[in-house]
Amino acid sequence: MTIVKIGRRGSVVIPSEERRKAEIEEGDRVEVVARGPGPLVLRRVPKLKEAQKKMAGRLPQWRELEGKADELAEKEVKG
Repeated sequence: MTIVKIGRRGSVVIPSEERRKAEIEEGDRVEVVARGPGPLVLRRVPKLKEAQKKMAGRLPQWRELEGKADELAEKEVKG
């Protein structure tokens, strides 16, 4: 646990050791969520490249989705 001081404009400096543990680098975006009076949760927002890599191969290809959409539209028209 590290204790830091809040700056005049609400700024917080996250010590380098804590940034390394959380894999937060300069320019990264972080999400801050208040959990009631006192507790704050701070997490690094994944970069677009990380999200793309994580989702690679998990989503159906566009051709499959387009075909299903066509099928549903035809059923709706006929039905």
